[in-house]
Amino acid sequence: MTSATIIGRRRPVTGPLLLLLAGMGALLAGCQSPGRESPELARQRAEAAAEAPAVPDGQIDEQIHRLWKEKSPEMNSRLNITVDRGEVLLTGNARDPDMRVDAVRLAWQADGVRKVLNEIKIADESSLSDSATDAWISTKLWAALLLDGQVRSSNYSIETVNQVVYIMGVARSGVELEAVLQHARELPRVRQVVNYVRR
Repeated sequence: MTSATIIGRRRPVTGPLLLLLAGMGALLAGCQSPGRESPELARQRAEAAAEAPAVPDGQIDEQIHRLWKEKSPEMNSRLNITVDRGEVLLTGNARDPDMRVDAVRLAWQADGVRKVLNEIKIADESSLSDSATDAWISTKLWAALLLDGQVRSSNYSIETVNQVVYIMGVARSGVELEAVLQHARELPRVRQVVNYVRR
């Protein structure tokens, strides 16, 4: 016979009492209604879902190549795409600034793209009137977006060519998009703001 100490007294544990204790232990271990998961399991499931791309990387790559081919077959021969969990890295040598802007703009149009990293170089920079001013404008705009708590700056790409600012990406709301465009319009030396953002 098994014994258990209960408040300083030893009392024999009988079959019915053992069943009751086992049932209480199982009940306490579950401690939730059937069909509901624990908060920790729900958090882990949500994190895994957030990391998993909504659209497979291979499909994103194919969409961008198709969009580039429709715009200019030369883009696929000059530029490269690497996709990792919805983040797109663009590399290569664009013929001119317009090709680079088009490449980034079209990359943002593919379903499932979460971020575009533009590392495309320009083969012929003779069409750039003032690359130092363009770099200054882009840097100032990035700083403004990073400091604005209402804007998720990682959702955007910025290209400045001859003092024309091209903004591409995905806005979370119309309010966020207007804030981004306003930051660009307020910068000195900006001649024009071109909006390619989708919502």
